[in-house]
Amino acid sequence: MSFVLRRTVLTFVAAASVAGAGLVHAQASAPQAPAVSTAASGGTVAELQQLLAQKRLTELRTTYNGDYGTSLLLVNEDTTAYVALSYRKELWRVYKFASVAPAEGAYETLASQTRTWAEDDLRRAVTAGQKAQLEREAQAAQQRAASLSEEVRIMQAQRRKMLTEQQTMRQETKALDIERRAYQAQVESLQQQIRLLEKQLNDPHWSPTPSTSGQGL
Repeated sequence: MSFVLRRTVLTFVAAASVAGAGLVHAQASAPQAPAVSTAASGGTVAELQQLLAQKRLTELRTTYNGDYGTSLLLVNEDTTAYVALSYRKELWRVYKFASVAPAEGAYETLASQTRTWAEDDLRRAVTAGQKAQLEREAQAAQQRAASLSEEVRIMQAQRRKMLTEQQTMRQETKALDIERRAYQAQVESLQQQIRLLEKQLNDPHWSPTPSTSGQGL
């Protein structure tokens, strides 16, 4: 508990004593992060727990700030009031007052103080939420990047295959063109021979040239 809160609670205690209210107990130690298993033991904590078990209390107000709770409770058969601090639903500190008026002041002060204490819890919760959201976004982005990378890999593989096929096709086309031109030259040569032979056959004046191999005999 901060110095301001400690001074405020002690002021309530002094005021109740002067008025003859007979304050039984008010814990004014500085609040630390409570060990729940041991905090609710002895003194006004045990007293309040007994009254709660006996159902002799009326809960007037309760405020929660993060893991901290502040409750104002009134004993049913008299004017005794309690202000209880809880941490994660477990009693932590209990302040006893002879009347409601000083208890209300202590309640407001402690409720305001728990709001300050809960700021770290709130920041942690917000940060944890942001971290979880960013973690999900990072996972989604990673999956998207992996998917796009796979698409790029497939596209590049297809492009390489296409280029290879195009190169092979060009080579085959070139080879076919060479063969085509060779056959074309052969056909033209044969057609020329055919025309010459046809001309010879259709020419009545044509006669084969006598062979000179037998001259001189």
